[in-house]
Amino acid sequence: MHRLLPFLLFIASSLFALSCASNTVVQTGEIQVYSDENFDFTTVKTFSVVTQDMVDPPPDVSDEQRVFNQMVNGLIIKAMQAEPVCLEYIEPDQTGENPPDVWAANGLGQSTESGWVYQCCGGWWWGFWGWYWDPCATLCPVYVEHDVGSLLIPVGPPPDSDADPEVVFAGLARTILAAGSDPSKISAAVEAIFQQWPYKQSPCPAP
Repeated sequence: MHRLLPFLLFIASSLFALSCASNTVVQTGEIQVYSDENFDFTTVKTFSVVTQDMVDPPPDVSDEQRVFNQMVNGLIIKAMQAEPVCLEYIEPDQTGENPPDVWAANGLGQSTESGWVYQCCGGWWWGFWGWYWDPCATLCPVYVEHDVGSLLIPVGPPPDSDADPEVVFAGLARTILAAGSDPSKISAAVEAIFQQWPYKQSPCPAP
């Protein structure tokens, strides 16, 4: 399970590449959602969530934050099982025998962090057969900032030990949440994030 730690560490430095031609970002109020247009969401049928038992938490995580994390995980499970996502949930302790198509995780920004990351940017190139479009012709710098009280929910396929983890969908509720916040407000934010899931199903397929 500790192999999921790179996926969690990758989250903070690879989200919301607003200038990338191959990505889609939807922003409504304080909710911002990222999805990778190059990923085939129709192939995703199952999911699981990263729990605090799977990784070594920072030493300064309080009991209140642990409870908050568990609550948000429950809201994620509920939202991903319901329309329009309609995925089958796999218990984390069963993922060894039945790996999910994607993992979801959550994090609460405790302080403002910022920096520059590099993402693929498209461009035209001249080749033997003429001009062609390369979705990753160059690397563009993207400024990323997470504010205090921001709730971050990334989703990505199981990490491959030979490659960097991949985040194909993510939602960010900016500066509106904190441990101990009104559960109904948190639930509404999680639901709003997954209403932007790229492949919508209604009604959910029968089990």
